[in-house]
Amino acid sequence: MFYEKSIIRITLASLAVTFMSACQSPSSNFQGVNFSDETRALEGQLNMESTAFGAAQGASTIAASADPTGTSSFAKAPVALAARNALARSADARMDAQLKRDEQALYRRYGMNPDGTPSGKKPADSH
Repeated sequence: MFYEKSIIRITLASLAVTFMSACQSPSSNFQGVNFSDETRALEGQLNMESTAFGAAQGASTIAASADPTGTSSFAKAPVALAARNALARSADARMDAQLKRDEQALYRRYGMNPDGTPSGKKPADSH
């Protein structure tokens, strides 16, 4: 009986965490003409990935807390940390590459060389 109540509580808590995380939609940090729609789309995708990862990590933590010995929490911690670090490195690399593309587009728009020095070309019409 206790086990069944625990499963129900864990399930309800997991659903609540999932629904709450799905309701959060932060505004973009990349507003303005200096950033492309692709950058804002990538930001949204990375936000969704991190939200899903957080919800999965929360659900696994809730499940691990049901272990009366506590050993599953010790086993889960280094794996979860490694997964979080890998996700962060991947997100950083993807966003850095996208920001480099935006930077080059900005340089082209204002008639600059790829290294940011003046090229002598007239800036492109921004309208």
